[in-house]
Amino acid sequence: MKGTLQYFTIDKLGIYKRGSDQQLFESSEAVLDSLIEWFESRPNLVNTSTMKADKAKGQSNVYCCDADGANGEYVFVLWNELTNAEDEILTLSKDSKPGKAKVTSGVDSKNSIPGLPSYYWVSLNHGLVATIHFDHAMTALSALKSYVSNYVQNYSEFAVTHKDDENKVIGYCDPDDEDCGLGYFKFDLKRMVDESTVEELTQKFNRITKVVRRTQKAVEAVELRGFFHKLASRQIKRGLPKNREAFVEVEIEFTPASEADFKAIVKAYQKEIIDPDKYNNLGFILKGSNGKKLFLDGKAMKTEHDFDIVRRRKNPFKASVLLEYIGKKQVRLVPNIQVRKKAA
Repeated sequence: MKGTLQYFTIDKLGIYKRGSDQQLFESSEAVLDSLIEWFESRPNLVNTSTMKADKAKGQSNVYCCDADGANGEYVFVLWNELTNAEDEILTLSKDSKPGKAKVTSGVDSKNSIPGLPSYYWVSLNHGLVATIHFDHAMTALSALKSYVSNYVQNYSEFAVTHKDDENKVIGYCDPDDEDCGLGYFKFDLKRMVDESTVEELTQKFNRITKVVRRTQKAVEAVELRGFFHKLASRQIKRGLPKNREAFVEVEIEFTPASEADFKAIVKAYQKEIIDPDKYNNLGFILKGSNGKKLFLDGKAMKTEHDFDIVRRRKNPFKASVLLEYIGKKQVRLVPNIQVRKKAA
């Protein structure tokens, strides 16, 4: 089954000294190991949520289907609930006429959790998180960040609460070391960039003439009606793209004033454009390049791979199966990046 991996660099993951980027203790692995132990101790799936969603604000509950990991390599399979504030999932017929659509509801949300899985590979050994998208799943990086952060705050042994209010977390510490002090928890990711492309653009910043913003949009198949449409389609040997993603690009004339200005753009790209579903790429066109576009994540930061594993019926892949497969294929799946280290 084909899957697409999108890579993100772990900027911070763990418990850090206040006012510092230094960890209080080796907390990256400790936090993820603790999360898996907690997940395995839960009585049922509905109790794997780390925060109750406020659906009136558009939030959705996130649960954990499966998790596995050891020695710095982890796979998490989350379940993203798809219901509204009244715990209903509603459908419309695709053939409905505008203004005359009738809604139907057919899922019993009292006894089941309608939703879709999402897959994540966390590699402390390579300092990265990879979202893995399959056709039967969704991809939401924010779901993983929120799930882990809320576990640490609401359920973990690392959270220290106020002596007069057990619901107020005042910091985080090593539960096995009372003298380590209190710190803060951080889980920050940056979109991974192709360092060679960034280096080239940094050296040639004054030759940049345009910034290119690329997004992608799924296109639904549309039946062409009428003589003109059918004739035009036959004449140009093509119609509208059917059931595939189409790229949309916006070009803006722009030249950075300095090398520092260009690096600021790269930094903003890494920190702000991190949702793999909605945002794709940022590129640049250089003077004299005949319109050739250089994108910051190149091709290595997003990889399509044919996973040689079997999905049983409609069930999500088991975390242990996916982790074992990734372990065997790491040479192919880890992008060729300059820095390979554990989270700071």
